[in-house]
Formats: sequence, C-alpha cells, structure tokens
Amino acid sequence: MPDSVTPPDSPAPASSEAPTSVGNTSPAPVGAPGARLSYLTALPHWAAVLAVWAAASALSLLILRLGAHDTGQTVWAPASPSWMQHASFWDSGWYERIAREGYPTQLPVDANGTVQQNAWAFMPLLPLLARALAWTGWSFYACATAVSLLASALAAQVMDRWLAPRVGAATSLWAVALVWCSPCAVVLQLPYAESLGLLAVALAFLLAERSHFLAAAPAVAAAALARPLGVPLTAALGLWWLWEMAHARRSAGTASAGDTGLTPRARGGLLGLTGVAAASALAWPLLAWLVTGRADAYTATETSWRGGELAPLQPWLTRSQWWVGDHLGPVLLAGVVVVGALVLAAPTLRRLGRPAWLWCVAIACTCWSSSTRPRRCCACCCRSLRRDGPWPPGPHRACGRFCSPSVLWGRCSG
Repeated sequence: MPDSVTPPDSPAPASSEAPTSVGNTSPAPVGAPGARLSYLTALPHWAAVLAVWAAASALSLLILRLGAHDTGQTVWAPASPSWMQHASFWDSGWYERIAREGYPTQLPVDANGTVQQNAWAFMPLLPLLARALAWTGWSFYACATAVSLLASALAAQVMDRWLAPRVGAATSLWAVALVWCSPCAVVLQLPYAESLGLLAVALAFLLAERSHFLAAAPAVAAAALARPLGVPLTAALGLWWLWEMAHARRSAGTASAGDTGLTPRARGGLLGLTGVAAASALAWPLLAWLVTGRADAYTATETSWRGGELAPLQPWLTRSQWWVGDHLGPVLLAGVVVVGALVLAAPTLRRLGRPAWLWCVAIACTCWSSSTRPRRCCACCCRSLRRDGPWPPGPHRACGRFCSPSVLWGRCSG
C-alpha cells in the first residue's frame, strides 16, 4: 500500500493554527467559519450543536412533507400521506411487525425452498426501545420516531464532542450541519435504526479513543443490535489493534516524546473490545439459527432482498450495472473505487487519527453486504475534510471541502 494512504501514528492539527477550542466565544476573523457562525457562539457549545441539528432536521422534515403532497397511493398509505402514514413506509413496517409479532420461528420459503423476505433481516434494538414507550399510548410509528429523533440529537452531540477538539468548534458545527443536511439524512428522523447505529458507533469510538474500553463495550454491542455493524466494527478495531502492536514493536527501545501509541494495558483493552465486537457480530446470526433451526437463517434472509447467494463484491458490480447498464457499470464501479481511494488518502482524513481512518477503511471494504445504509456512519469522519486540506487556495478548495464529503455520503448511504 502506498505511503500516502497509511494512517498516521497520531492525530495532528490540520494546520499550523491551533483549532478553536470548544466553547470559545472570541471573535473569529472575517471570512472564517466562526465568523459565519458568530450568532451561535453566544450559546453554550452543546446548545449551538443542538440548534444546528434542529435546523437541519427541520429542513429535512420540510422537504419530506413537501414530497408527501406529490406521493401517489402506495401499499402503505393513500395518496398525499400524513406524517405518520409516511413514517410507515418501507422498513418501518418491518420494525412495526417485529414489535407486534416478534420474529418467526419458521422461515418463509417459496415452492423451490428459497427463503423469502422476513423479519430476521432487521435488528431488534429499535423495536425494543419503541415498545418501551408504549405506556404513552402513542402508535408504534410515533414511538419509534421519537426514539430516532432522540438518538439523532445525541449522535450530533457525540460526534461534535469527538470532532471539535481536532478541527475546532466552528468546523465541527459545519460538519454537523453537513451530515444532517445531506440527501439521506431524513432517515435519521424516521422509524429506522440508522440514528441508533450512528449514535452507538460514534460513542464507541469516542470512548475507545480515550482508552475507556470497558465503557465502550455496551456501545459496540448496541451498534450490532441496531444495524449490521458488527463486522465493520470488528474489522476497524482489529486493524487498530494490529497497528498498535506493529507500532509498539517499531518503537521498542526508541520511544520518543512524540510517541503516542497505546500502553500495553490499553492494547489489551482494545483487543478485548475487538472480541466484544466479534461476539456481537455473531450473536444475531447465531440467535436466528437457534430460533429457526437453520444455520443460514440470517444470511439467507439478507440475500432474499436481492436474490441469489451471499457473494462478496458481486453486489458492487450488480448495483453499478443497475444504475448505468451492463457496459458502463464496470466503468462506474472503477470510478467509485478511485474516488474512494482518493478520499481515504486525503491527509485531512488521516489527521483524524488511526481509529477514524481505519473505520472508513473497514466500511469501504465491507460495503458489499446487502444492507448498505450502515456505511453512512463513515460520513462523520469524511465530513471533517477541512478547507486547509489537500486542495489549493481558491473557490474550488472550498468546493472540495464541502462537495467531496457530500458525494461520499451519497455513495456510502446506498
């Protein structure tokens, strides 16, 4: 692998200037991100994050409701559905069914014995939390929407808590705005589990980077029970541990003041957390096997949405051909791979540190799975590509700061 895509040994500031500290209310230079957000600096920083999140979420809701007026009759609702009717579309209905009926003990199959779509493709955390709000008397969709909104707001706070010390408070606010204004961000306020997965992953890495590995374990388990995130989490944490072990061997006997590698005890904690992630990734397929009596219950259910067998990397080509045809599909796929490699090689992304960089690598390498939305979680890292990154000065540099992460978000969200 070229040196340009090798993660650094430790996070470093993206420029020679010290980043704005969290909560700093001193005036920013004219034209700086802080100057454009000066009206927010009078607030406590957590309140500013919440205000940005609320404004972006309101914009997404407005677009959703405007689109509902042009929506025709569907199998879920009549034409021009209400807010709660719109919230019942697509996967939301599966979560409602799980909350109402639970998971099947026998997998539905067709005349050829092929497993059909069923509830085992959906993790249980969102239905469990929504059912916990049943005492309110609200419908499942209202309860699940409340859970998603709360998780979304908390995810914005956790993301900012992790990002602000690295890039400054103002840039972190821009990152929150970009994530929650992205084209697919509306799903973070619907009865989907994406906001729960985003919160759990962000919290897990925030705690792990502070060497609070025991505290991070529940967040890792929650992520795997919210969305199919156990495999990329295991990969990212395992790669991080391997990197720390290699770094420790290289640094043996030559430790310097700038050496920021993990201590032996912390490396042991990281290995333990990797084990928790691996166990969490296996827990749901094993439970499906125990309940249904079929070893491939989970994987057969997942592949039923696209047909065929579980084939790593094949969905990349299939999906590309679906978009632009059989002949241009490989060209599109090659372009996506090149763009992804360039983003991963960006110094501004690597400056965020090994865990963030390796998480993006793990997501990119496991995105052949049938469920693609978990890959939006890498957007929190990629949003932090700063203006003073690899692009030269000028208007196109700002375009690189904002547009490149947005393109990646659109591709990663599936």
